[in-house]
Amino acid sequence: MTSVGLLVPLIAKPSQTEAITDFLHTGYTLVPSEPLTREWFAVKYEDSNPPTYAIFDTFAAEEGRQAHLTGQIAKALMDNASSLLDVSPEIAQLDVLVGLVRPNKGSGEGTTAGVTKGLRVLFTAKPDKVDAVRDFLKSAIPLVEAEPGTTYWYAVEFPGTNTFGVVDFFPDDAGRGAHVAGKVAAALFGSADELLTGAPDLVKLDVIAAKV
Repeated sequence: MTSVGLLVPLIAKPSQTEAITDFLHTGYTLVPSEPLTREWFAVKYEDSNPPTYAIFDTFAAEEGRQAHLTGQIAKALMDNASSLLDVSPEIAQLDVLVGLVRPNKGSGEGTTAGVTKGLRVLFTAKPDKVDAVRDFLKSAIPLVEAEPGTTYWYAVEFPGTNTFGVVDFFPDDAGRGAHVAGKVAAALFGSADELLTGAPDLVKLDVIAAKV
């Protein structure tokens, strides 16, 4: 089972968007050199200004995460950060509370694991509602399983904070739209006033490359 992960936003210099896309494709080719990396996604935040990209990856245990942080992809990122990025990358370590991995037929073909769109949703629990938010996310799997267009879905927690998130991926925009209009999203947004300090922050993603 996946238990930990990383979310690394990358704020690109406006002149380097093509170069950072190329860099992420190169990162994709290096993932097989890290056998303890379970799933790896490189994405672009849609309509972001400044242009923002990210790497989201998961691991079965802390050993795998540490191997990745000292591996070839992380080294290449740090070596190229000053030329590609406006600011140094902030590496957010997270716990994966629960996940759904349901590859599409033929997802092993191509470079995006059968998905082209995604979502990154972050939200902060009220101090007295942290356990309730955690329980809500863990209980959402049956609702996600009922969404045939949701291929990968991860509920995450940022340790030491009251911040949680959902990162998920879809074959196409129709699958993403069905999820946004579905029961999980309705339950989360419908509970925002009771459980959260504010409205969830939702960002649409374009998948650049993915390895699962």
